[in-house]
Amino acid sequence: MSPLTPTTASLLVVDVQQGFTSLCPAELPVPGGVEVVPGVNALLALPFARIDATQDWHPPDHCSFLGRRDNLYPPHCVQGTPGAEWVPGLHSHRFSAIWRKGYDRDFEAYAVTAQHPAFAAMLKASGIRSVVVCGIATNICCFFAARDLKAAGFDVWMVEDASAGIDVPAAGLFQAKAKADGQAMGIRYCTVADVKKEMN
Repeated sequence: MSPLTPTTASLLVVDVQQGFTSLCPAELPVPGGVEVVPGVNALLALPFARIDATQDWHPPDHCSFLGRRDNLYPPHCVQGTPGAEWVPGLHSHRFSAIWRKGYDRDFEAYAVTAQHPAFAAMLKASGIRSVVVCGIATNICCFFAARDLKAAGFDVWMVEDASAGIDVPAAGLFQAKAKADGQAMGIRYCTVADVKKEMN
């Protein structure tokens, strides 16, 4: 694991949206979702070479919704609704780019890398070698992005105290399994303090 050098490190903020928090209890609230904001903002204050954010942007009839093809989740983060907006207080002005995903009705895109296959190549072309990942949910959209970026050759750091997770048995998605799998592939699970120390 190489050090986090500001000129070669990027931050990926995943789906810090109201639909994944208690602010929208009828959607897909993740325990601790609102509470990730201070940790994410602490990371946003650091001198990363670039800061990318992902935003779930579902149509109202997305295939993952209850009653639809996959029948997994309540409708959440629907385009143009409050659930799709950032959690209040998030320093979104720091985002270099916002990558929307999940906007194809018949395609499940947990990771930015699934919706935007050229994302990793873009980071490499920008000189990025390390990616710090945080957001919601740790074991789902964060994990799948981290997994794909690790497979693409990046050093990947998962910031646990700037993220929130949730077990979804119906989809076979569990926090403990995701972390074990991530650690086995070399993803570094860490804290905001760890990142700050490495960036200094």
